[in-house]
Amino acid sequence: MCGGPMRTQWLVNAKHNFKSSISAAAIAAAALSLSACSDSSAALDDQAPEGPRHRVLVTEVKAQTIELERSFGARTEGSMVAEVRARVGGVLEKRHFNEGQFLERGTVMFSIEKAPYEVELQKAQAEVTSAEAVYNEARRDWARVENLFVDGAISARERDQTQSRLESAEADVVSAQATLEEMKLRMSYTEIKAPISGVASRESISAGNLIRENDALATIVGLDPIYVHFNVNESDIAARYLLQQVAVTTPQEGAEQGPEARLRFSDGREHPVSGYIDYVSRIVDRESGSIEARAVIPNPDMTLLPGQWVRVQLPSIEVPYAITVPQRAIIQSGRESIVYIVDNQNIVQVREVTLGVRVGNEQLIEQGLASGDRVIVEGLSMLQPGTQVNVEIAE
Repeated sequence: MCGGPMRTQWLVNAKHNFKSSISAAAIAAAALSLSACSDSSAALDDQAPEGPRHRVLVTEVKAQTIELERSFGARTEGSMVAEVRARVGGVLEKRHFNEGQFLERGTVMFSIEKAPYEVELQKAQAEVTSAEAVYNEARRDWARVENLFVDGAISARERDQTQSRLESAEADVVSAQATLEEMKLRMSYTEIKAPISGVASRESISAGNLIRENDALATIVGLDPIYVHFNVNESDIAARYLLQQVAVTTPQEGAEQGPEARLRFSDGREHPVSGYIDYVSRIVDRESGSIEARAVIPNPDMTLLPGQWVRVQLPSIEVPYAITVPQRAIIQSGRESIVYIVDNQNIVQVREVTLGVRVGNEQLIEQGLASGDRVIVEGLSMLQPGTQVNVEIAE
C-alpha cells in the first residue's frame, strides 16, 4: 500500500519521458533526412551539365585600302542665262528669230519702230550745228577783242566778258554733242540683240505691241558648256575629297582643272564627253547638312538640256586603312548604329559605330572598330551582351 502512489507516479513519468524521447528521435531523424536530401540535391545541381551555348558566325575586320565609286543625283542648268529686255520704249515691229533657235551673241532678235528716234536724232544734230555756229562767232569776237585789248582800245572787263561767252559757247557745243551721242545710242537700241550666245526661249511679247523700257521680251540660255549642280552630305567621304581637290581661290588662266566628272542619264546612258568639278561650297546647309558642288560639262551637240535629272560620277576615291563590315552585321538602335563583337573569351560585347558610305554589300565604318575586331554577322537574334558564345569564323 505504501508503495502504490509512488509506483503510479513513476509509471506516469516514465511514460511521459518515453513519449518525449520518441518525439525527439523523430525530429532528429527528419532533420537528418532533410539535410541528406538538400546535400543530395546540391550535389546533383553541381553535377548537372551546362545548356548549349549560342552559336554565332563572326568576321574579323581588317584595315585595308579600298577604292570608292561615288555618284550623286543632280540637275542640269545653263552655264549662262540672260534676259533679253527692251532698253527703249516704242512699238515692237518684228521678231527676227525662231523660238528655240541657237543664236550667236549680237544677233538681232527684235526691232522697235525707229521713226520717233530718228526725229530725236535729227533734233540733236541740229542742236550741235547751232551750238557750233555760236561757238565760231564767239571765237571770232574773241580774236578781235584780244587785239583791241592789246592796243588799249577796250577795258579788261570787256575782254573778260568776251572770253566768258567763248567758253560758254564751247561748253554748249560739248553738251549738244553729248546729246547727239545719246540719241544715236537710243536709236541703236531699237534693234534688240542677243546679249550672249545660246538658245532662245519663246517670245514674251509679240510684234505689234507697245512696249516700255526694260520690258522682258525673251530669255537666252547658254548650253555649251552646261552646269550640273549636286549636293554632298557633309559626312560623306566624297565631301572631304572634293574640298581637298577643288581650289578655294579662283583658278588663274591655265590652272589645273578640278576632278573629272562624268554624267549618266536616268536610262543608264552616259554622256560621251567628261567634264570637271569647278566649284565646291565652303558653307554647310543648316537644314540638309550638305554642301553644294558644281560640274562643268561640255555640250557641243546640245544633247544636255537645262532641268534634266542626271547622276554625276566622281573619279574613284582611294581610302587607306578603311574598315568595312557586312551590312547584315549592323543594327539600328534608335539614332545609333551598333554591332556585336566577341572578345578573346568569346563573350559578346556591344560597340557603337559611326557609319560611312555603302561599298557594295559592305558598310564603311568611320569610327568604333579597329583592325582585328571580331564582328558577329549571324546569330544576332536573342543575343545579349555578356553572353559567352560558340564562335565560328565566316569564310
